[in-house]
Amino acid sequence: MKKKVLYLLTMLTGSLMISCEQGPSLQQYFVEKMEDPSFLIVNLPIQLDSIFQKDITAKDRELISSIGKLNLLFYKKDKTQPEKYKTEVGKVKTILSEDRYQHLMDFKAFDKAQGNLLFEGKTDQIEEGIVFVDASEMGFGVLRILGDQINPAALLSLSKKIDPKQFENQIKSSVGSLGNFFDSEIKIQ
Repeated sequence: MKKKVLYLLTMLTGSLMISCEQGPSLQQYFVEKMEDPSFLIVNLPIQLDSIFQKDITAKDRELISSIGKLNLLFYKKDKTQPEKYKTEVGKVKTILSEDRYQHLMDFKAFDKAQGNLLFEGKTDQIEEGIVFVDASEMGFGVLRILGDQINPAALLSLSKKIDPKQFENQIKSSVGSLGNFFDSEIKIQ
């Protein structure tokens, strides 16, 4: 009986230690920043079919339907608080460097921004796609693509078919009612 109790306690302690070793997740970061006025967090009600060019296939449409929702977080850099930007972008980069997030590719965005495309899950069925864009002059943004068994290679291929003008219009219509969080400096190209 004592051996069983000792075994159970050892297993419970081990489980707790393993779960505590994992750092914060993006979801936790989003929740923590909801009350911070430096951040804009939006669940995007984008009609995904409308942001793509005309040449999407039936397979592309199947992938689009596997996307459950999009969560968007923006941090607008305040020139009077440069340390806060460094701290916050550092937190996000630390979260994204965890083993649970797998790197797909790096990219350049807009004129002066760099980004990463990452995912969480297995290589053939992701649970969460992540687009991180850092424009050190303006701030940074994180887009979480949540879905059911999304194929990262198909998602990457589909991202190349996005119509920038349609995407910009969808973002403006979704976020526009929340005010002018960013100046007109951001243009999707």
